[in-house]
Amino acid sequence: MTGSTRPRYRWLIFDADGTLFDFRLGETTALQLTTQKHGIEYSPHLHDVYKVISADLWGRFEVGEITLKHLRVVRFERLFSELGIDIAPESFNGDFMEDLGRQTQLLPGAEDLIRELSSRFKLLLATNGIAVVQRARFSRSSIRRYFEDVVISDEIGVAKPQTGYMEEVFSRMGQPAKAEVLIIGDSLSSDIAAGANFDVDTCWFNPDGADLDGGPKPTFTIANLDEIDAIVSNT
Repeated sequence: MTGSTRPRYRWLIFDADGTLFDFRLGETTALQLTTQKHGIEYSPHLHDVYKVISADLWGRFEVGEITLKHLRVVRFERLFSELGIDIAPESFNGDFMEDLGRQTQLLPGAEDLIRELSSRFKLLLATNGIAVVQRARFSRSSIRRYFEDVVISDEIGVAKPQTGYMEEVFSRMGQPAKAEVLIIGDSLSSDIAAGANFDVDTCWFNPDGADLDGGPKPTFTIANLDEIDAIVSNT
């Protein structure tokens, strides 16, 4: 592309879970494997209770109220307490993280999209996940080779949407102009808020048609990953 057709963005920052990786499927598979190992019957109810607890704790982590070390054990302490299960949460968590680290399922179209975009843009993966899990998953993933770097909150000690996270991301990218960067993610509270806090354009991946509910307003909103190409090609 040359002249007036040159795209505005040079860097695309992608969230991992729920944006490129099918975290719902990966989490379900890992939880089924781990409960089986520990002699617990997996059920949709158990998973629903876990998701409520996990969402609450991850939300508290994003605003700096708790650490990941605290989160990853307390989530199972609360789950087992609520369901009356007598299992050591530390042992269960260790096996769960190992099983989750093997889950590399991508959302439909994600691999083709990333392969194509990597020929025209520099790509960076930005995640709030647990390092040992995310490194294992990403190293096994078919899309790893297309990314310049991966920034994991657990490794740098600060999470999206805090400005310190974005400062590290921009340092890794060589300090590009903010106008040349687009953040793409499914979370208003972490991905879109990170862009809003750092004055960077954002693209909200919203396949379920959720409402903004007073959250930060994204620059773009898409329901399908294949809509990204038109945005980055025509801006």
